[in-house]
Amino acid sequence: MKLELGLAGAKAREWQKAILVLVVALPALILLLVQLRQYFNLTTNTLLLLVATVAIAVTSNLWLAILSAIESFLLLNYYFTPPFHTLRISDKNDLVSLVVFMISSVAASLILDQLKNRTMRLKRMSEEGLFLSGLAREIIKGNQGIEAILENFKSSFGIEDLAIIKKLAAIPSIEVEIIYGTIPEISAGIMDSEIKLSSEYSLLANPPITNGELRNLVTTFGSQILILIEREIFELNEKALSDIRQTDQMRVALLNAVSHDLRGPLASSKAAISSLMNTEIEWSNDDRRELLESANHSLDLLNNLIENLLDMSRLEADAISLHTRAVDVEDAISGAVKALKTSEKRIEIFIDGDLPLVKGDPILLERVLVNLMENALRFTPKEHLVRVQASDHMRNIEIRVIDHGPGINPKDYAKVFLPFQRLGDRDNTTGVGLGLAIVKGFTELMEGKVSIEQTAGGGLTVLVSLPIAFGIVHG
Repeated sequence: MKLELGLAGAKAREWQKAILVLVVALPALILLLVQLRQYFNLTTNTLLLLVATVAIAVTSNLWLAILSAIESFLLLNYYFTPPFHTLRISDKNDLVSLVVFMISSVAASLILDQLKNRTMRLKRMSEEGLFLSGLAREIIKGNQGIEAILENFKSSFGIEDLAIIKKLAAIPSIEVEIIYGTIPEISAGIMDSEIKLSSEYSLLANPPITNGELRNLVTTFGSQILILIEREIFELNEKALSDIRQTDQMRVALLNAVSHDLRGPLASSKAAISSLMNTEIEWSNDDRRELLESANHSLDLLNNLIENLLDMSRLEADAISLHTRAVDVEDAISGAVKALKTSEKRIEIFIDGDLPLVKGDPILLERVLVNLMENALRFTPKEHLVRVQASDHMRNIEIRVIDHGPGINPKDYAKVFLPFQRLGDRDNTTGVGLGLAIVKGFTELMEGKVSIEQTAGGGLTVLVSLPIAFGIVHG
């Protein structure tokens, strides 16, 4: 529509100029020369009108220049060749002068029109070259997306609708899908004038582009867009390949970790049970109790390992069922202490009075706290207690689990929450390094945050921050 309105306005301006030149300007010039008849002869008048015709050819279309030449020829004949005020010519020299004028005017108009067309073509080619070079820079830098580039091209060259389509194999016909740009309705005429970019992608314009030069430009433009499409496909494939590599690395790490960490508890529990089943040895009650405790501890380790593996796999598969409600932090901490699988519960708890409820899932929050407490107990020397404290801080509840173990180098803080990391674990005999990864996953599911701090005097402090429950019913 914008292109059509622009063309209509240009045509109206050309007609206005033609009326001004043919009806006003040229007759006025002839009348002026008639008044100066005693000073100028036919040759001078012919040269003056030739200059006027050339000026019209420079500033107007070819058809207006030729009409001006014809009108000038007739007016010269009528006013300046005897017999005056008729179209007859009595002197053959005057006839030659007028014919030469006519030929010169038309020839000059044709030459000037060709020069103007060439100049316009060179200007257009320069603009197109600048646009394509700018497009190439944008493609290299990656500053603009394909949609923005299409919009820029449409506005620059007055195209109403422009779209990139992808052909889908279908029987009995080929279906298409618009992947970039918009075309309200793809008609048969639009499809017939498609500009093929590859066997799979094409560029469509509405209305169809029939101008050869513009079509060539759009074809070149489309080839640049195809480079962007192929780059996007490459980046997607590269990301998918990177995800596959990461998954493979995780599987290898999982296999190595599990094969290492399952062996110890399995061997210990089997040895204890096999000893109890040996009828050739008569065990005392104390020995029997010690073997049963050893088997029970080993099976607890196995159960904890399997639970962590299952939790991690559910997090990776985004298959955690979240039941958000208002949770009492004190109840969650007490429940976590009771659920600890270790017999050593060297924990001191400090909870600020009148703490508001937090927004979370009580089961996931308990699992978070259990993992943090078990991790802290594992690395805290027996002469120290693990401290768990909760406080209100800026519309959030902060829960800190503080140990006095060997701690972690601050440069490794970013690695703490990655799966299969056991930073600071000096003996590497228990766990597969999933505990803190699960803590981070579960906490973020509950819209919370988890971070690491150094414990004053040595050790590690894990901070879990959860939002206060506003308007949520207590679960």
